[in-house]
Amino acid sequence: MKTIRIALTLTLLSIAGTASLFAQAYKVIDRSDKKAPAWYESAETGYIVASAEAPTMEEARQQCMESVKRQIIQAVAQNIEFSDSHLVKQTTGSGDRITEFTDQYLAEGSTRAASLPFIKGISLSKVAGSYWEKRSEKKSGRTTYAYAIRYPFPASEHRALVSQFEEQDRAMEDLVRGMEEHIAEISSVEEIDQCITRLRPAVEYFFDKTRREWAEGVVANYRKLSTFVTADGRADGRDAYVVSLYLKGKKITTASLPKLTSNCASQLKAVTRGEDILITYNSEDCLEDEENFVELTFRLPGKSLKHRFFFQGR
Repeated sequence: MKTIRIALTLTLLSIAGTASLFAQAYKVIDRSDKKAPAWYESAETGYIVASAEAPTMEEARQQCMESVKRQIIQAVAQNIEFSDSHLVKQTTGSGDRITEFTDQYLAEGSTRAASLPFIKGISLSKVAGSYWEKRSEKKSGRTTYAYAIRYPFPASEHRALVSQFEEQDRAMEDLVRGMEEHIAEISSVEEIDQCITRLRPAVEYFFDKTRREWAEGVVANYRKLSTFVTADGRADGRDAYVVSLYLKGKKITTASLPKLTSNCASQLKAVTRGEDILITYNSEDCLEDEENFVELTFRLPGKSLKHRFFFQGR
């Protein structure tokens, strides 16, 4: 299957505008070192530089860590291989597909990315260098803290993270594709809900609009299956009836027995008999010239199915 790869140079990972952040009109009240280190103004292979300014040092430090995570996610998003079999449905031209995928990834992928072991492992203990300044703005007199960190992100870690994402992506696409094909093989009512549950992780995982809509579409197709379920049956001797469920003409089973009601019959009972359901009842109180019936109500995913059969009274 055709795949698209977007190249990224890790040396470009430092935040644009870091230099301008430290060049604002302010007075330095205190700082961690006599002068700012050179690394925060330059890109460096194998490292991510992040900076932030906030009312407190802790806020600025946390913002730096979030920036590191975002930059790592961006590095992965721009290097991940992904199938374009569904992406091409709503975009035109490979460049447009890449832009859409990356923009949606960066906008929505943080939650998914945060579950990966490497992202979870990002911590201040791994910081290779830090620098902070306590500032007073010249015009307003407002006090802020500027914080910058130098975080190691070697090419080997980058490759490993891209590989994890690619593996997870393939697994989710394979899941949806397999469930898409399996829909024609449903053999029981309960399997409908089971398949919807199996699809839920993919729906929650896909961060790009097109693949999420693909997964949601497969779920919607499973939900529609209940509308195609029908019931049919036949008399099975005196006071007995055998009913079967069908999905688009194919017999399916159910572990859930129907609710039974009747206008005159008593001792209503339903039991499973192979792929069918056997209904038994007592018609002693049913008159011969009346329209006597038993009504079955099946609970299906998202709907109820009623089936009524008639019998002659005594």
